[in-house]
Amino acid sequence: MNYLELARKIQQKTIDPLYLLYGPEDFFIKDITEKIVSAALPPEELDFNYSIFDMKETPVEVAVAEGETLPFFGEKRVVLVKNCYFLTAVKQKNDIEHNLPLFERYIANPFQETVMIVTVPHEKLDERKKIVKALKKHGTVLEAFPFNGRDMQEWLAAFYAERQLHITVDAKERLMQLAGQDMNRLISESEKLSLYAGEEREITAGMVNELVPRNLENNIFDLVDHVVRGRAEQAFRVYYDLLKQNEEPVKILTLLARQFRMILHVTQLKRKGYSRQKIAAQLKVHPYAVKIAEAQSPLFTEQKLKEILIELADADYEIKTGKMAKSLRLEMSISRFMHVT
Repeated sequence: MNYLELARKIQQKTIDPLYLLYGPEDFFIKDITEKIVSAALPPEELDFNYSIFDMKETPVEVAVAEGETLPFFGEKRVVLVKNCYFLTAVKQKNDIEHNLPLFERYIANPFQETVMIVTVPHEKLDERKKIVKALKKHGTVLEAFPFNGRDMQEWLAAFYAERQLHITVDAKERLMQLAGQDMNRLISESEKLSLYAGEEREITAGMVNELVPRNLENNIFDLVDHVVRGRAEQAFRVYYDLLKQNEEPVKILTLLARQFRMILHVTQLKRKGYSRQKIAAQLKVHPYAVKIAEAQSPLFTEQKLKEILIELADADYEIKTGKMAKSLRLEMSISRFMHVT
């Protein structure tokens, strides 16, 4: 089950006795845990019916004993069992001895008055282990992995709908491009935009461009876009701004090469009939990055893209062998791109 599905289920007050939350996206694990706790317990019961056990410090049998204890003046008890690295193949220093057979018996027949949440911030479980199989069989499982493009758009729409705001399609796509898949940054920037919108009640792409700061990769997207559309003044303005920010020319060159290589790959994969989502999966990039490359690709022939990549390779060689100053050599390449396109 993914984050959005589980969040909807919890919102409907459907609470299960056992959860397994695992994956590299820590925000999803924390947020779903908070949603479960809020749905299962009234605020006044948190102090005596909510227990947290860290498996790096406490044997699992202590958590099991707590899970088998009746709630104190309430209907439910919540037990959070976090950092369960014994569910993975990862070896921990100073491993604590855990009574896993006892835990397996609890998993097979969880205490109905308890909501037990088992978490591990790791992308892969050891599927060979009996306890992992038991948790997946008897528990509700969240695979906490970064959103794909469609899920992130749904999350953004829901985020602003809760605040009685609307976000345009262009604004969503631009925000996703600038914030990337960093959920903490996405939330921070989304909160800022919601405050800025005020009585206008709508988030536009213009607001996103005005308020959300760009990182190096975002500026490379803009630089390439100016280059491919022949906007020399804007291209050099972005480049000089990057130099003022002490960005290393070799790093800028590397990202430029990556972007032009992506345009080439997108051109080739589209010719084979690949969809945007399939191209994104193949290249392991965000679908919005593919959309940008799709828009840029008609401005080039494959031969022109290959000439640009050769020019960047030559620049890289001349910079690294000291034949020319780094910033000047890259400036020459950008100037040449204007004539290659």
